[in-house]
Amino acid sequence: MNNNKNFTFSSPEDGGRATKRISVPYYWQGGTYGAEQKWHEPLNWYNRNIPGWFDVVVINGVDTIGGCFPLIEEFANDITQLIIEPGGCLSIGLNGKLSIDGLSKKGLGILNEGEITIHGELTVHRTLFASVRNKGIIFNNGSFAIDKNENDGMIHSNKSKFENFGEFLFL
Repeated sequence: MNNNKNFTFSSPEDGGRATKRISVPYYWQGGTYGAEQKWHEPLNWYNRNIPGWFDVVVINGVDTIGGCFPLIEEFANDITQLIIEPGGCLSIGLNGKLSIDGLSKKGLGILNEGEITIHGELTVHRTLFASVRNKGIIFNNGSFAIDKNENDGMIHSNKSKFENFGEFLFL
């Protein structure tokens, strides 16, 4: 079940039916007592819903409660795009799985200006442009897969870092 809250616009010529879906980004806040870092805890998200398909996820580095950043310890619903702002962090645990499906609409799958640590699985596919634009740090000790070739798949800035001690796959 997708708890996605979408806003719709309607027009008179369509008989009042919605013609365009606009998804509001899901912002991480974390810090829910007893589940401070759980991705699957609705109260850790500003809109009180767990993100899923069609959703853009934003993890910032300043507005988290108690400095708690998300940890994915099991399968997470596919999302459309992941944005990690400066100072933000995402960890994917040993049994964690996250897939970013750009639906052939989003230009980038991941825009990272913070830190990503992978012990489980992270997959990025169906993006229009690069799979990842890395301006931060990515530590891969698990499985990281993208559907673009090496030159087009990851764009790095001169201050970024990608440390790969796991498997890095090109789908």
